[in-house]
Amino acid sequence: MGEKLADKVASYIRFTKSHNKFIFEPTNMDDYFRQNNPFILSVWHGQFLLIPTIKPKDLSATIIVGRHGDAELAAKVVKRFGVTPVRGSGAGGRRAHRDRGGAKVLRDAINALKRGDCIVSTADVPPGPAQKVGQGIITMARLSGRPIIPTAIATKRAITFQSWSRLTINLPFSKGALVAGEPIYVPRKATPSELEQLRQTLENAMNEVTRRAHELAERSPKKITPLWERSLNQGLGLNVYKYATYLARPLAPLIFKHRLKRGKELEERESERYGIASLKRPQGPLCWFHAASVGETNSILPLIKKLLDRNNTLSILLTTGTVTSAKLAQKHLPQHAFHQFIPLDNPGFVTKFLNHWRPNLAVFVESEIWPNLILETKNNNIPLIAINARMSKRSFKKWFKKPQMARPLFGRFNTVLAQSPVDTNHFIALGAENVINSGNLKIDTPPLKFDQDELKKLKTAIGTRPVLVAASTHKGEDEIIAQSHKLITLDYPDLLTIIVPRHPERANDIETIAINQGLTTQLRTKHSSPDRITNIYIANTMGELGLFYALTKTAFIGGSLVPRGGQNPIEAIKLGANVLAGPYVDNFGTFYYELFSRGGAYKVMDAQELATKTIDLLKDPSQHEDMNKGSNDALDYLQGAMDITLETIETHLKINQD
Repeated sequence: MGEKLADKVASYIRFTKSHNKFIFEPTNMDDYFRQNNPFILSVWHGQFLLIPTIKPKDLSATIIVGRHGDAELAAKVVKRFGVTPVRGSGAGGRRAHRDRGGAKVLRDAINALKRGDCIVSTADVPPGPAQKVGQGIITMARLSGRPIIPTAIATKRAITFQSWSRLTINLPFSKGALVAGEPIYVPRKATPSELEQLRQTLENAMNEVTRRAHELAERSPKKITPLWERSLNQGLGLNVYKYATYLARPLAPLIFKHRLKRGKELEERESERYGIASLKRPQGPLCWFHAASVGETNSILPLIKKLLDRNNTLSILLTTGTVTSAKLAQKHLPQHAFHQFIPLDNPGFVTKFLNHWRPNLAVFVESEIWPNLILETKNNNIPLIAINARMSKRSFKKWFKKPQMARPLFGRFNTVLAQSPVDTNHFIALGAENVINSGNLKIDTPPLKFDQDELKKLKTAIGTRPVLVAASTHKGEDEIIAQSHKLITLDYPDLLTIIVPRHPERANDIETIAINQGLTTQLRTKHSSPDRITNIYIANTMGELGLFYALTKTAFIGGSLVPRGGQNPIEAIKLGANVLAGPYVDNFGTFYYELFSRGGAYKVMDAQELATKTIDLLKDPSQHEDMNKGSNDALDYLQGAMDITLETIETHLKINQD
């Protein structure tokens, strides 16, 4: 199937090339290529469809293609044009020192140049940003001594997709243009500043040949303009949002009272929701962190402590939006750090908040995007960064459909530290300019704390009974856990299943589900320990997740058997529990990929598979050690986000204070 598809794609490329009337600059393009051979042909990613057709028959060529699925097809297609593919991509980002693939493709490219092949390479290395030259192609030219020729090809009729690289499918029956710029040589002994100058020179040349090719083809180059380069102006959508929230200001007290009745607000701190501070601003520099809720707060508490330890004149303001996170912050924030509720996203409330606190730096954690908060922060010339940033597929699709809103918002961040390569791609595509794949802060946080006396008490009550902990479960999963419990008891009748719901207020519903399946239950808020006949112990308390992870060898991590993206598996692993999870783990996709591939976790699809794997682990305890090794290998491989985040924050604080 792959070969047939490659034949069809190659046929289409030949047809498109032959059914367009092309203009060449320089006019003697083949001779120009021969004069400089071997050389490095530089093209923008996404604008390469017709590139294999421009090779003179008497020249040999090698093209660098990626290792992902789409690149497999590209490798097969270019072979149809007598071009040799080299699989890999330029090493870059936070794990370049671990990326053997990047080093290998560089060696292969240099060897190809030495034997007389020209090399075709994209100048903007995935995941971008698009149309920004990376250092990989500069390094290739420096080590090989061969010139880079900036090249662009365009057709009047084409389809350009809203992808990060503005992937373009050229169409037949119109006008086309191929433009090649002057050769750019990179001295082997060039200094870092000279290399940066040459990188910028190549970027300028790529932009010029791209502009010229589109001009000759009579197609606007704006059609391939990457999202990050579009206007930062607020536009109609954001203006409508701003005025709508302004007009809704009289409804704020009603919204607060409604949330108060549901236990989601603290009455004595209502004014904070309207931007009226309940504390004075401390003297000296102030770094403002905003975290949505408990998970985000837990992830940055160690970061806040380290930041304060390293900067003794600094104070930290932490804002959150939930009662539980406020209580957590008040309990665990160190000296010189304090908590306030985030104001409702109303222009007036936000302005009052910023006028009082005047932070030197704003740091948003994970996925909190409040338009008025972001826009007003930048309007006050406050540097804005996002750390441990993630963007779910669902959120990305929503924002991607609104580029006039996405670019002005995400483009206002000075720096985005993304959790994974996927998140990095998402933020770049939405218009963020300086995006770094820093990894997940939660990997670098210490294990959850718990009460040792409570652990001893629970162990005494449970005795030798096997224990399965189902942690952070969501609606729809508790039925599956109950079914799995019944299946496991066919082999282990004295099994105790402990359910720790993501939202403790669901405890009564979970109890009803279990009872309807003939199981005995107890709530932790009513019974401090399970008795001998309890089947399902429901831990409906806050802040005790570490206690239950320490109690078990096997933990199912919730939000993964229903499409919620999965909860954090790292906390379980750090307390020695093996992880089982369902298929919906996008929120921690990179980490789960490393876990599954190393045997550090197992995927289960339903109650039967959860029961089967739990029974396997109970029957063969030696598997626990193997899983622990795999999970710890994944942790070791992905750690490092803390250092990158600290350095980034301190750099921005220093810039703003100078």
